Amino acid sequence: MRKFWIINGLLFQLAWFAAALLTQYAALIISIILVLHFILSDKRKADTKLLALAPIGWLVDSLLVHYSVITSTNGWLPLWLLLLWCVFVISLNHSLLWLSKTKWPLLIIIGSISGCMSYTAAIRFGALDSSLELTGQVIYLGLLWGVLLPVLVVLSNLIANYKANTNKPRGGE
Repeated sequence: MRKFWIINGLLFQLAWFAAALLTQYAALIISIILVLHFILSDKRKADTKLLALAPIGWLVDSLLVHYSVITSTNGWLPLWLLLLWCVFVISLNHSLLWLSKTKWPLLIIIGSISGCMSYTAAIRFGALDSSLELTGQVIYLGLLWGVLLPVLVVLSNLIANYKANTNKPRGGE
């Protein structure tokens, strides 16, 4: 399905808005979105491999919780946030695939702005909380995502281009 990147982009946005606005139902909604993604995707094997990147996000968010940059009602990472990381990393193979061809300086800028905006919006919507004022949130999250996005893109490229079992170029699966 050549135009699956559009479907993936819509599913990713739906997952994010479910997490931000419907937190009590978000885990269920995002789980359904993940199942739907894998039913519709023409790159299931490659998407499954990219799920190996989700624990990086879980670790980063665990550190953010530990240092109270973000907080949740139970003091732990909510299940919906763990699932949202799964949706995000598989999007690197579809709607966010264009990032794999983006130069580092621009990736740093994109990560700093988009990652920071995503978390601060989730805080504003009440899905998460923070012990920091907005300025502190922007500084910590901007710096973090300025590093994290390029690292995730590089790792997704390495996973996609790993040729142990296949000689297919990225995009074919």
